[in-house]
Amino acid sequence: MGRLTRKIMLTVAAAVMLGSAGTSAALAASTTNTGSTTNTASTTNTASVTRSALEAAASVPRCYPQDLSASLHGLEIGRGYHVGFILTLTNDGQRSCSLYGYPGLGLQDWNHHAVPSHTCWGSTWFDPDPGRQLIVLSPGETASASVAWTSGALRGGAVSAAYLVVTPPNDHGHLVVGPFSRSMEIPIYHGDLYVTAMARHTPHP
Repeated sequence: MGRLTRKIMLTVAAAVMLGSAGTSAALAASTTNTGSTTNTASTTNTASVTRSALEAAASVPRCYPQDLSASLHGLEIGRGYHVGFILTLTNDGQRSCSLYGYPGLGLQDWNHHAVPSHTCWGSTWFDPDPGRQLIVLSPGETASASVAWTSGALRGGAVSAAYLVVTPPNDHGHLVVGPFSRSMEIPIYHGDLYVTAMARHTPHP
């Protein structure tokens, strides 16, 4: 995987093997028509500024894997053996870049061989889906998404995985996060992975 592969050690196997445990902007504007020329001009100027900002953001090139680092934070264990993390993508490059939409996900075993998986875009058991939005990351800034799966520890049909493969939105290259544990692969039910769209990151404890 060359320079696109970045490994971040995570020790989560013990928590993943636990059974049920605790569960863990849009901008709205309204304008009143008073018939005032001043108010009309103000509304027009605001709309013009907004359009200009959106056009400027849209002109920022997308983030490529070599611009980014990926990591997982904030392990959550929910009812029904659901496991959740916050996936972060940080701009480690020297220029601003943009993200729009959903990341691609995959799984690898200890030997970095792909194992069967399926990614579902939308809300997870832990966070609602914010929907697609254009995010411009200056150098050092971070975007995040909620990632979840169901542990297969106590049921059949699980695949065993050691690494999470992350493809930035609208790209084909990828980064590798993991291993999940220093000593074992973890069972993920049917290899099913759930992820929200990328959003402006709020630091997670």
